[in-house]
Amino acid sequence: MLKNEKGSLKRHPKHDPDTVKRKERNMAIASNIRPGDDPVEVSKKLVGQTRTRLMKELFAYFDIPAKIIDHVFGNLYARDVLTQRERELCAVAALCVLNRTNELRSHIIAAIRTGTTKAEVAEVILQMSTYGGMPVCLEGLEIARQVFEKSAATLPKAK
Repeated sequence: MLKNEKGSLKRHPKHDPDTVKRKERNMAIASNIRPGDDPVEVSKKLVGQTRTRLMKELFAYFDIPAKIIDHVFGNLYARDVLTQRERELCAVAALCVLNRTNELRSHIIAAIRTGTTKAEVAEVILQMSTYGGMPVCLEGLEIARQVFEKSAATLPKAK
């Protein structure tokens, strides 16, 4: 048991029933992705409908073939060597060290949807200080904080 700001005992977040249910629901989303699934639907499950729509609009605007979406979300993301959770943590690491903040935000959200915890995201970003330096790490942590604060209010609560 931990103490909250007022000194009262509270459950460790890892054991909180709402946290456990939300993590189970999010992991179910990711575990439903299989080879042969519609790539656009896979994208919506992981990065959300808004991000998927933006990607499709940009590709159409610049006349980029939709085959790229098919490749990323139909081939790469459907492979079963890594779990979707591991895949999203890899994306968070790469995007953090490359300082790609918009995509980092999207993939932190996707990581949450696959059941990744706040501590795990923070640890991956912290590890990137070795490769990208502390400024990249701090910016990544700030983005992660914004996402987690917003997700606490906007992601649907498990029932």
